[in-house]
Amino acid sequence: MMVAGPPASTRPVREIVIGMANVRSRELGAYLRARRDRLSPEDVGLPGGRGRRRVKGLRREEVAVLANVGCTWYTWLEQGRDVQPSIEVLRGIADALRLSRDERRHLLLLGGHPGAEQVPAYERSDGLLQGLLDQLAPYPAVVLAPWFEPVAYNAPFRFMIDDLESIPESDRNCAYLNFTHPDWIAGHTDHEQECATIVAALRASQGESVTDPAWKPLLARLRADSPLFARLWGRADVATDSQEPKRVLSRHVGRLALRPITMLLQENPHTRVLVYQPDDNITRERLEELASRITTGHINGPANAQRLRSVS
Repeated sequence: MMVAGPPASTRPVREIVIGMANVRSRELGAYLRARRDRLSPEDVGLPGGRGRRRVKGLRREEVAVLANVGCTWYTWLEQGRDVQPSIEVLRGIADALRLSRDERRHLLLLGGHPGAEQVPAYERSDGLLQGLLDQLAPYPAVVLAPWFEPVAYNAPFRFMIDDLESIPESDRNCAYLNFTHPDWIAGHTDHEQECATIVAALRASQGESVTDPAWKPLLARLRADSPLFARLWGRADVATDSQEPKRVLSRHVGRLALRPITMLLQENPHTRVLVYQPDDNITRERLEELASRITTGHINGPANAQRLRSVS
């Protein structure tokens, strides 16, 4: 009895997928060989004996021992076989080969685990990035980690609703504040719709960096502290950042109609730069008023006021 094969229409797609996996496996093997060749036994704390070695760099069995994997399995990996290494195994190999942060990310990408080794967002909040945010005043601007933690921000963002820095640092997560903090809840004219948008964006972002350990405690805390979050999260809606106007009630200058513009950092595509542009002339005037009050010290924020003075 003959068994029918897969429909003809599915074969090209399957062949493409298999072909892509083969290419990735071959590239992974070539990358591992190249990195192994660059290391000497002395580099990894093994006995020397350069003159008696027939191979360039480390031997395969030496890498396998250092990475705590089987020698035969590691050989298959270098040969480009599709053995589908786990994240943990690849991290062990990365340690054995003394890979840098960027090299580890490349190894995990070739191994079929994109996004498993993201650059921590806080590492990107250097002086140049902060300077860019300050130059965007009077428009509020913030750099957000995938889990909505504000990594860096300018003075108008700090005071856009109230004073972000008056809130305990452990609570300074924009998603958490929108669900739990009275000023942030009151600061959005359509609070539940805003929360639904945040949850859909959070779930989309989680899918891109699901292995990051920051997600588990944040989601557990949100579920515990907000029944609204638990209900919205259970709907499993997924959406990227909304470009719809954002209606905010500022404690300092009143109602604002803002249109968020999202940009991605090349160094960490999951870290977003959000710039809130005015959606009408009244909001533009009120943002200028907010920046002026910060600069003149009428809103308490001396460190941010000094930054604003330097670019005004």
